[in-house]
Amino acid sequence: MTHSLYVHIPFCNEICSYCDFCKVLYQSQWVDDYLDKLDEELYQKEENLLYTIYIGGGTPSSLSCMQLKRLMNMLKYYSYRVKEYTVEVNPESMNEEKLKILYDGGVTRLSIGVQTFQEELLEPLHRRHHNKDVFDLMTKAKEIGFQNISIDMMYGLPYQTQKHIQNDLQIIKSLDIQHISYYSLILEEHTLLDIQHYQPIDEEKEYYYSQMIKKALYDMDFIQYEVSNYAKNGYESLHNLVYWHYEDYDGIGLGAHGKVQNRHYENTQSLTQYLKGNFLKKDIELTKEDQMFETVMMGLRLVQGISLNYFFEKFNQSIEDVYGNVIQKHIENKLLKYENESLIATSKGLDLLHEILIDFL
Repeated sequence: MTHSLYVHIPFCNEICSYCDFCKVLYQSQWVDDYLDKLDEELYQKEENLLYTIYIGGGTPSSLSCMQLKRLMNMLKYYSYRVKEYTVEVNPESMNEEKLKILYDGGVTRLSIGVQTFQEELLEPLHRRHHNKDVFDLMTKAKEIGFQNISIDMMYGLPYQTQKHIQNDLQIIKSLDIQHISYYSLILEEHTLLDIQHYQPIDEEKEYYYSQMIKKALYDMDFIQYEVSNYAKNGYESLHNLVYWHYEDYDGIGLGAHGKVQNRHYENTQSLTQYLKGNFLKKDIELTKEDQMFETVMMGLRLVQGISLNYFFEKFNQSIEDVYGNVIQKHIENKLLKYENESLIATSKGLDLLHEILIDFL
């Protein structure tokens, strides 16, 4: 039985130019029909004791107040012992009434899509909010009772300079927030930026920016605990740690994934099929080798790395027996190291993790 649930809400008021997540433009009737099927799929999962719930998208806050209230009521039964209950929201589609609906529904954590506080950079991203929307949202959320607020930020954006990033960091310093996800823009195929032939920043500049951001956030008492995630003490994302510790979780909704024991499943990305009740796209039995690699792939994203004991207990083999040559190569390159009975990526290794994982694969 899993103790974590991801819920995908694919609807958006506008499609961001960098986004390759499973999403469709908001239409009220589609949402109503979708919630019917989401409830049906949830019932099939037979969840009864959840420690973490994460509602992502898409844009969950694009739902109307009535639709959002219905979603909260659907999940109410499963959330009575929840330790962390997160909903992703966009500033331009939130208001005080929606905040109260989330709070009354048991939500404990908001993840706000900001990306940048430099308003002139938002237009190429197809983001429609203003800084005032973000600040007002945070103020109202705190007044209502939310104590755990995260923001999503990005670097490597079109027209973004070092000065823009420094200005973002100065604004972050003034905010009462507990968590930051700070991503480098990855140019995904078939996104609008890809179609427009946007040229992302080079690796050297990306590394320079990431180190600058890491140092600035550290000075604000945000501790990096994963490649792109920083938290004040005690505010690490419990739900995302389930993924990175390679624990079991369920997923419902369009394009959602789940992992239960040695099986990984993925839902359809076709809204038409989903609304017909054809939820599942594929269900794969993972081999031992699959599970070992995925444990490494997820675990090395964490600053604390992979516990050697955990790996041995899970697979009855030491990580050295399986990947000894690869580990030794990257220890010599100062990209991996052993520390606190764990295998961890060095600071440079975290920035070059993709290349390291290719060797493990």
